This record gives sequence, structure tokens and C-alpha cells, in this order.
Amino acid sequence: MVVLVTSKHEDKHNIMAAGFHTTIGYAPLIYGVSLRKEAFSYDLIMNSGNFGINFVPVNYAELIQIVGTRTGREMDKFSEYNIEYDHGINLNVPILKEAYFAYEFKVIDSRNYGSHEFVAREVMTIYKDEDKFIEIDGWTMPDMNKLEVPLYLGRSVYATFNASSEQKDYV
Repeated sequence: MVVLVTSKHEDKHNIMAAGFHTTIGYAPLIYGVSLRKEAFSYDLIMNSGNFGINFVPVNYAELIQIVGTRTGREMDKFSEYNIEYDHGINLNVPILKEAYFAYEFKVIDSRNYGSHEFVAREVMTIYKDEDKFIEIDGWTMPDMNKLEVPLYLGRSVYATFNASSEQKDYV
């Protein structure tokens, strides 16, 4: 699943796509994302120490592709592509209005692994569109009857995961 990473430092802000990201731990909630050091977002994140991760529905797959293949050094992608956002509650990062789930992060560690820098951060704020989630056996899960998720397959190709996708319970 690809997420949209949002960042802001001083009067500059940016949005980029990231496919390499994961939860690292839960107490406190730590999440990691892999970024290229050459990326404009990397500079903004390292200078501000903060950023956002935004999960958007499948109708944003084209936007994911666009912001993932263009640099914010040459344009304001928020203005260019009419991307609406709010300022984060606890940190000064853009949070997309259309995100069904989002985090605000404070950077706590960064390590180089080959072509990418793996940035670990502590989750400071969680945003969730409650209407798009259900609780099953004590676990909060996306309600796939109300949500379609874009899955990046590679080479600018996306699949849609939704209620009609095959889902299996292996318990």
C-alpha cells in the first residue's frame, strides 16, 4: 500500500508517495518510512523533525502516481494539483482532508540503508474517518464495504482492494 507523505519546514511544504513503510512498535507507537535522501521531502522532514503519513482511497491513485513522480523543488504540488489539507493538530504538517487515516510524526531516528534513509518516528496524533472502520473481535479494521484501497503493483500499475476482493480468514 502506498501512502502520501506530507512535510513542511518554514514556508515550504511538499507531498510525496512512499511505498516502503511499516509499524515498528506499539509502546510508544513507532512507525518507519524509507525515503531517498535526494527527495525534497527528505530535506523538509530532516529540517523540521516532523511529517505526516496519509492513507487515501483508490480514487487518489492517479494523484499518488503524479506526486510520486514529480519533485516539490520545482513546484508547489498542493497548489498545482488542488490538494486540500488542514494543518496538523500537534505538529505543523499538512494532513490531507481526503485521508481516511493519517498520522502526525516526530522523527526520533534515521539510518542509511543503501539507496534510502529509513526514518523512524513516534506517532504524535492519529486521524481516522470513523465511518470507514469497523470493530471485529476487539480489532479495528477498515470497512471494505465503505472503502476502496489502492495497492501499488509496480510500473505505474495499481489494483483496487475492496469488499469484492477475495479475503480469507486463516484462523
